[in-house]
Amino acid sequence: MASPTDNNEGFFSDVRKVGYLRKPKSMHKRFFVLRAASESGPARLEYYENEKKWRHKSGAPKRSIPLESCFNINKRADSKNKHLVALYTKDEHFAIAADSEPEQESWYQALLQLHNRAKGLGEAGDDNYSEMVPGPAFKEVWQVILKPKGLGQTKNLIGIYRLCLTNKTISFVKLNSDAAAVVLQLLNIRRCGHSENFFFIEVGRSAVTGPGEFWMQVDDSVVAQNMHETILEAMRAMSEEFRPRSKSQSSSNCSNPISVPLPTSPVSLSSSSTSGH
Repeated sequence: MASPTDNNEGFFSDVRKVGYLRKPKSMHKRFFVLRAASESGPARLEYYENEKKWRHKSGAPKRSIPLESCFNINKRADSKNKHLVALYTKDEHFAIAADSEPEQESWYQALLQLHNRAKGLGEAGDDNYSEMVPGPAFKEVWQVILKPKGLGQTKNLIGIYRLCLTNKTISFVKLNSDAAAVVLQLLNIRRCGHSENFFFIEVGRSAVTGPGEFWMQVDDSVVAQNMHETILEAMRAMSEEFRPRSKSQSSSNCSNPISVPLPTSPVSLSSSSTSGH
C-alpha cells in the first residue's frame, strides 16, 4: 500500500486514504484516492487506472466525486459483492467494492468523516428530511424502481427512486430531485416483505397516501432481503416505544419472506400473492 505522504508535499498534503478497490459491475480494480478539502479543491473521491498514473500525475483522474454532492453514504452488499460502499448523489449511485469487511469499514468511516465535515451533518438517521441538499444523512438509502402496481400506479410514483430511511420515516425521492415525493411514517406501515428481487410495503389508512401497497424492484434478492430486515428492525424499534398493540399494527410476523410467483412482467404481481401471514 502506498503512503500518501511521500514526496511532492503539495500534491499529497490533502490525501487521506489511498488503495485499490473494485468497480462492482466490471470487477476491475482501480486505484482510489480520498482527498480532504484544500486549495486544490473540495473533499472528493477520485480513481485512476493504477497507482503509477496517480503518482506520476499522468493525466486527470478517471472520475472525481465531490463528497458535498452526496446526500448519503452507506455500506451495502449484493449477490456479487459482500463489502460495498455506496455514494448517493442527486443523479446517480456510485459504489466501490472492498475485499474484506475491515477494508470496507475503513473506507466507509473515512468517507463519512469527510462527508460530514463537508456538509456540517448531524448524526445519521436524523429526521430533517424535507431538504435533501444540504441536509442530514439518512440512516439508510436504497435505489429502487417503483412499479406500476398499487399505490405506485394510483399516485403516479413509477420509475427510479431512492428509498430513504430515518428512525421514524420512509421517504421516496425521485432520481434528479431534491425533495421527497412522499414521506411515510413507520407507524403507518402495516407490513413489509420480499420475494426474489422485489420488495413491498403496505401502509394503512393513516398514511398520507391512504391505504395500499408500494412494490419496488432492486438489483437482486440479497438487496431485497437487506431492505426487508432493516426496515422491519426500524418498525420494531418504533413498536417498542410508540406503536399501540392493536391487531392492525401487530405485524412483526411479516418478517417471513412472502411467496410471490416470479412475474413475467412487473404488473403481473397480484395483491393476493402477498397474504403471507
